Amino acid sequence: MLSFIARRLLQSIPVFAGIVLICFALLQLSGDPVNLLVSPRASEMERQKKRAQLGLDKPWYVRFSRYFIGDLGKSYRHDRPVRDMILEGAAVTGRLALGAMTVAVALGLCAGLLSANKPRSLVDYASAAASSIGVSIPAFWLAMLLVLVFAVKLQWLPLPRPGIGGLQYFVIPVITLGLIYTSLIARLTRGCLLEVLSQDYIRTASAKGLNRAQVLLGHAFPNALAPVVTVIGTEFAGLLTGAVLTETACALPGLGRLVFQAIMERDHPVIIGGCLFFAVVFVSANLAVDMLYGLMDPRIRPGATANAD
Repeated sequence: MLSFIARRLLQSIPVFAGIVLICFALLQLSGDPVNLLVSPRASEMERQKKRAQLGLDKPWYVRFSRYFIGDLGKSYRHDRPVRDMILEGAAVTGRLALGAMTVAVALGLCAGLLSANKPRSLVDYASAAASSIGVSIPAFWLAMLLVLVFAVKLQWLPLPRPGIGGLQYFVIPVITLGLIYTSLIARLTRGCLLEVLSQDYIRTASAKGLNRAQVLLGHAFPNALAPVVTVIGTEFAGLLTGAVLTETACALPGLGRLVFQAIMERDHPVIIGGCLFFAVVFVSANLAVDMLYGLMDPRIRPGATANAD
C-alpha cells in the first residue's frame, strides 16, 4: 500500500506541473493585468513602474519557476499573500463541503436503501420523484428560496451578509447543497443495490434463511458501495473547490467565490494558486477513493494481484 501511495504521488508531480503551465500560458494570453490596475490615462512610465512592482518585468520562465518552490506570490488587487487568501477561502469552503456531504451521504444512503428494499412501491416512487426534483433544481435558486423562507419570512436564521459569522450562517448553504447531492447519491445507491440484489449469491443467502435486512445490509450493501464511494469522493472534491453560486447567494467568502472574483479582476497569482489547490484536492480525493476500494474489497487492493501470483 505504501509503495502504491508513493507511486501515485510521484505520478501527480507532472500533473501539477502541467496544470501550472497551462494556467500560466492562458493567463499570459488573456491580456496585461496592468491595464486594470492603473488609470487609462497613466503614462508608459507609470505602467512600467507598476509592472516592476508586480514582478511582471521579469522573464516568463523566472515567474513560472517560482511556483515550483511554493512561492505563490501576492495578490495584485489586495496586496496579500496568495497562500493566506487560499487557506482562508478553503477553511470556509471546507466547512460547507463537509456539512453538505454529511447531509447528502446520510439522507442519500437511507433513501437508496429504502427504495431498493421495496422497488416499485410508494416509497420508491416518492424517492424517485424527490430525486428528480433535487437534481433539476439550480443550487442558487434553492439557496435564495431557503433564505426567503427561513431568514426573511420565519426569521429562524440570520440573513446572509458579507464576511463570516457563526455556524448559523452555514445552515442554509449546507442544506442547499446537501439536498441536491442527496438526490444523486440516492438514485445511484438504489440502482447499484438493485443490480447486486439480482445476483446469484444474494438468492443463495436468502435460501439459507437470512431475513431481508440481513441480506440487504450484510451482503448487498457492501458490494454495491464501490460506485457510490467513487461519486461521493469526486463530488466532495468538487465541493472543496468551491460552490460559486451558492457561496455568492449566501454571501460566504469561500474558495469558489475568491477564484471567480480573481478571474474577473485578472488577479493572476490568485487564479494559479486556486488551480493548484484544486489539483491537490482532486488528486488527494482520487487517492483516497482508491484506498477505500482496498478496504472495502481486499481483492482490488493495490498489489493484491501480484501477491496472489
